[in-house]
Amino acid sequence: MSNDKNINASEDISIAGTIKMLLGFVWKLDKVYYPILALLSISNAANTVLNIFIPKILIDGFSKDWNLTTFISVILTIAAAKFLLLQLKAFAKRQDDIHRAMLQAKFPMEFAKKVMAIDYANLEDAKVLDLKERALFPLTNFGALLQMLSSAVGFFTSLFTLVSVAAILANFSLVFTIVIAVLTLVALILSARFMNVLKEVTETIIPINRRYGYYTQIATEPRFQKEYRIYGMHTLMMKKINSYTEEIAVWLNNIYTTQGNTETTQALLTGITRFLTYSYVALRVLSDQFGTRIGLGDFSIIIGATESFANSFRGVVMDVVTLGQTISYLKPFCQFMSIPDTLMESGAKEIEALETLSFNNVSFSYPNTDKIILDKISFEINKGDKISIVGLNNAWKSTIVKLICQLFEPDSGRILWNGIDIREYDYKAYIDEISCVFQDFQLFPFTIRENIDTEHAMLNAEEGDYENVWKVLDDVGIKKEVEALPRKLDTYLDKSLYEDATDMSGGQKQKLAIARTIYKKADLVILDEPTAALDPLAESEVYENFNELTQKKTSIFISHRMSSSIFCDKILLLQDGKIVAFDSHKNLMNGDNLYRELFEAQASNYRG
Repeated sequence: MSNDKNINASEDISIAGTIKMLLGFVWKLDKVYYPILALLSISNAANTVLNIFIPKILIDGFSKDWNLTTFISVILTIAAAKFLLLQLKAFAKRQDDIHRAMLQAKFPMEFAKKVMAIDYANLEDAKVLDLKERALFPLTNFGALLQMLSSAVGFFTSLFTLVSVAAILANFSLVFTIVIAVLTLVALILSARFMNVLKEVTETIIPINRRYGYYTQIATEPRFQKEYRIYGMHTLMMKKINSYTEEIAVWLNNIYTTQGNTETTQALLTGITRFLTYSYVALRVLSDQFGTRIGLGDFSIIIGATESFANSFRGVVMDVVTLGQTISYLKPFCQFMSIPDTLMESGAKEIEALETLSFNNVSFSYPNTDKIILDKISFEINKGDKISIVGLNNAWKSTIVKLICQLFEPDSGRILWNGIDIREYDYKAYIDEISCVFQDFQLFPFTIRENIDTEHAMLNAEEGDYENVWKVLDDVGIKKEVEALPRKLDTYLDKSLYEDATDMSGGQKQKLAIARTIYKKADLVILDEPTAALDPLAESEVYENFNELTQKKTSIFISHRMSSSIFCDKILLLQDGKIVAFDSHKNLMNGDNLYRELFEAQASNYRG
């Protein structure tokens, strides 16, 4: 596990580095794509070049007085070549569409895997979270990956075509070829300027568009609808959406105005290019004053080659510019994917059953802050102990849990499992010995069984451990509710995805989360304040039930209320980042300390 708490999320990656990473990702996710890209580009270019030569072949045939048999055989040969090329092109295009769609789906999957693989501490770092948003936005909102792949196809198609027609034109007249290239280049400079303006304005509009997308999304989410109605928040929401809509409208107006002016100038240059082309080539047909006289077949091929030269030249440059833009948009993606994975530095020791868990002078502060959250704290928990961690709000009780779970690492000091630093153990084996219901616990849009029996679900086992799942549901007091469902354990938990899913109450979800924790059969179980929204009596019932279910386990309870303290062996009292007491409820109540003040204050409130 990485111990670098201040990863520079804004560290730049060069264009070359970004291109290398993107090419590597494409190769890793779909090794067939590059041959498909080459096949599509070559077939497109070959089709264009064949189209240029067809008129010359037919015109020359007329001038050479081909007989009907020769003429028909030539037409059939051309038709066959054209048919084969079109079939090849269609096949390559279908494959390109399929594989691009696959890549478009796989890139966000790789991104999701990365989010789940990096140190959890990074996900509480504002800079990393901002980078995460900037990395995902071009993929999901701009289609930057598809644009990059499309531009790559266009670039190689234009490049292959350009090389072919440039050879034809240079053989006709090198000076003429240079003049056409200069005129095309002028038009391209105008296009490049427009693309530059577009890039600058797009970079400005990205945060606005991101906010617009966020507000339009939450405007339709069910969880916000009650507040919209009760507090009239819908008016403020629409005001914000409209303000961003107006900003986007101004942006679009500027873009389209600049684009219109650019296209008008380009059309003028295209007209001049065509006038010069037709005039010069016509003069070469009519006389030999400006060079060797040519026939009508050569006239047709030079006109076609000139059009293709200008288009392919423009295509090469514009696709390079577009590639540069999309690659710059995808830079944050590559930056995020460069963050080291958590498991890269996992230890190798085999873990044994828990005998002692101890903190030895552990200090901790959050990434990119100097504030000390925990200051040289030391304590020891023995096998079978029930420990309650209490303190005022923002006493960083949950931080201790995150350190135990290796979601964070100490700045200094060590956390020891049976006297051995937890970082020396194999990470997965260590985590298998810990089970926790977090304050913000999550149930997933899977079936009830899959949420609890994750091991069999991951193995795609159809049978599963139904007997023990039912037992643990019975233990936490929710078996009857699950039995009443039509699909019982195979009921999904998200109605927005599955029509036959069920919506459970907050209390039922808590019981399922506790069932998942108990089912894991870990040595250390933790209840990290998941009942904050419950009333004191309901919370006390949950903690007492959890205590019964974990009688033979080492357990840690965290609550802002004192309902878990009475039945615990010891209370760990936190204040200002330090441990100010670590004793039994009875002993602490006999002394003059913060714990007694908190307990008596809550008791008087409940009596009142």
